Amino acid sequence: MIKIDNIKISAKSNINVKEFVSNQFGLKSEISDFVILKKSLDARDKSDIKYVYSVALKTDEKSEKYLLRKYKNASEYVSKPYQTPKKNNDSESDIVIVGMGPAGLFAALVLSEAGFKPVIIDKGKCVEDRIKDVESFFESGKLDIFSNVQFGEGGAGTFSDGKLNTGIKDPAGRKEFVLNTFVKYGASENILYDSKPHIGTDVLRTVIKNLREDLIIRGVKFLFSKEFISLNQSEGIIKEITLKDVYSDEESILKCDKLILAIGHSSRNTFEYLSDKLPMETKPFAMGFRVIHEQSFIDKAQYGYDFENIYEGLEPSPYKLTHQGKERGVYSFCMCPGGYVVNASSEDERLCVNGMSEFKRDSGYANSAIIVQINKEDLDDSDVLSGMKMQRNIEERTYKAGNGCIPVSELKSFFEDIDLKSDLDFEECNINPDKAIKGKYNYTNITRIYPDFLNIAFCEAILDYDNIIKGYASVNPLLAGTETRSSSPVKILRNENFESSIKGIYPCGEGAGYAGGIVSAAIDGMKVAESIILNLPSGAT
Repeated sequence: MIKIDNIKISAKSNINVKEFVSNQFGLKSEISDFVILKKSLDARDKSDIKYVYSVALKTDEKSEKYLLRKYKNASEYVSKPYQTPKKNNDSESDIVIVGMGPAGLFAALVLSEAGFKPVIIDKGKCVEDRIKDVESFFESGKLDIFSNVQFGEGGAGTFSDGKLNTGIKDPAGRKEFVLNTFVKYGASENILYDSKPHIGTDVLRTVIKNLREDLIIRGVKFLFSKEFISLNQSEGIIKEITLKDVYSDEESILKCDKLILAIGHSSRNTFEYLSDKLPMETKPFAMGFRVIHEQSFIDKAQYGYDFENIYEGLEPSPYKLTHQGKERGVYSFCMCPGGYVVNASSEDERLCVNGMSEFKRDSGYANSAIIVQINKEDLDDSDVLSGMKMQRNIEERTYKAGNGCIPVSELKSFFEDIDLKSDLDFEECNINPDKAIKGKYNYTNITRIYPDFLNIAFCEAILDYDNIIKGYASVNPLLAGTETRSSSPVKILRNENFESSIKGIYPCGEGAGYAGGIVSAAIDGMKVAESIILNLPSGAT
């Protein structure tokens, strides 16, 4: 096959990309195979926004040689699909996976394809029951600390935008395997080539359920509402773990010679238990607020004021912003076009938020976390849990500030409350929080939640962003707080075989400090599964 890069088609055109390629490159012979490899949007020239494609095609030998000779953007293309390692036929092992987020689920998937039948546990519920608990929480404010936006089948990403972009370079094809798996279980094929793919929370829930049902057929055992509370090791080798039913407190023991800790970034009880069992270190993270704009404002800023009369079918626009202050960076994180701010709490009397979008991204509102770096110098190196404790402290302040609800404030009020002088001429805020927020909220003063250094760094960045996206600050967006769980505050150390200091324990994924999103967490889980398969000797028991 032949790969052709940098194919540009005006967004004003409705031409089919395959037809465009055939005409553009003078292909008189029939294209027998055609695959879109990548699709992105170039909106730098708002008068002529273009789609940019990379494609692979197969035609007759003469035409392929002509393309390679004539066009510098043409090259030979060979697909190298991911190959699941296979175990030795007589090799067995008792494998337990803690956590049903992407790291845990994809570790289970790779192990099952190699013939293993791991047990996977989660303190939360199956995705169908979890949805009911989360929706009830949004309406009533009554939190189930075991079944919520953070905990349960699918992990925290299930109630998010479902972004699938990652900067990981992986020639083994794991990224493509992850995306193809999502498509296999119900996601749109667009995620295979979109430069900024996203599933959407509504679709991801179905994907997770379908994946689970297939894994069960393969022999994977799912245990819901079971919390990992302790481990037993002998001579530095894992032997068994103790589980507790989170609703009955009944305990049980699982034999275990391989323990994959695919815990999420909110697994604080587990961090506390493991802090004197496994080597860990503090890890920088970031905190801030969710900033809510009307999606139409973002679209016009990115596509042009009159774009709706020029183009059809442009998706709600995302944005990415960074600002480097004197001591720390500030950046947008998990930007949700056409999404919602959601109450993402998982502990009593502590509150945090996240962003969530459905597949269509049609809420009418855009939100993004604008978060400020928390550096290692801000943490207590003598206490490996100091970052986690900082998060908890901020979440307690957030809960109190909102009187148990999401605290919100207009940007204008925020500037006034910290007495920050600016030349901005603020407009009237047009955000309807009933449509932009999932969960109960209260208008209040939110400036006392964070320390002064974070408030000031946040505002400096917002003023800078107003120069990048004209009106970003002056349209007076709504702030919702607080975004505290952008990443794990700890890293559980492991060696080159992904193993911790206790033989047979494998920390992985976002909670262990080795990933930063759905795809990277899934890939990390795959790598751990591969290591287990490849390093298990023939006849091991």
